[in-house]
Amino acid sequence: MTDYSERLKHLDDKKLMDVVKNYRQYGYDISVRATAISILGERGFSEETLELTGNMDNKTYDYAETLYNSFKRNSKVAFILFCVLLITNISTSIFAVSANYLTSVSVSINAIATILYFLFLIKSFLNQNKFYKVTNDDYGTEGVLMYFLLGMPLYIVMYFYFGNQMKEKMKDIQ
Repeated sequence: MTDYSERLKHLDDKKLMDVVKNYRQYGYDISVRATAISILGERGFSEETLELTGNMDNKTYDYAETLYNSFKRNSKVAFILFCVLLITNISTSIFAVSANYLTSVSVSINAIATILYFLFLIKSFLNQNKFYKVTNDDYGTEGVLMYFLLGMPLYIVMYFYFGNQMKEKMKDIQ
C-alpha cells in the first residue's frame, strides 16, 4: 500500500482525479482510490469539490455496469431456457413414440419455455443495445439481425461472445 501511496504522491492533481474517478477501469482497489482522495485532500481538494466537478464518480461507468449486470442476468436466464428448449424438444421426440402423457407435458413445458426464452432474449438485447449507446459504439441494424438470426439457433455461442465483448468494452469507458 505504501508503494501505491508513494506513486500517487508523484502524480499531478488531474491524474489523481482520474484515478479517483476511474479506479475500476485501471484495476485498482478501493483502498488506492481512498489514498488518492486523501492525497487530493492534502492538496486542498475536498470530496465535495471532487463531487461537484464530476471527479468523484464515473456515472457513465456505473450506468454501463448496471446495464452489463442486467444483460448478464437476463442472458443467463435465456441461456437456461434455451437449454430447457433443447431438452424438451429432444424428449418430445422420444416420448412421442411411447408415452402420450409425457409428450403433452413436454410440449407444455416447451411452449412456456419458448415464450420465456423470447422474453428474456429481448430483455438482454435491450440491455445490450443501451450498453452500446452508453459506450458510443454503433450497434446498428447488423447487430440486431445478427443477434436474432444467430442468437436463436446458436445461442450458446452468442451468449459467450456478447458477454466477453461487453466485458472488454467496460474497460474502455471513461
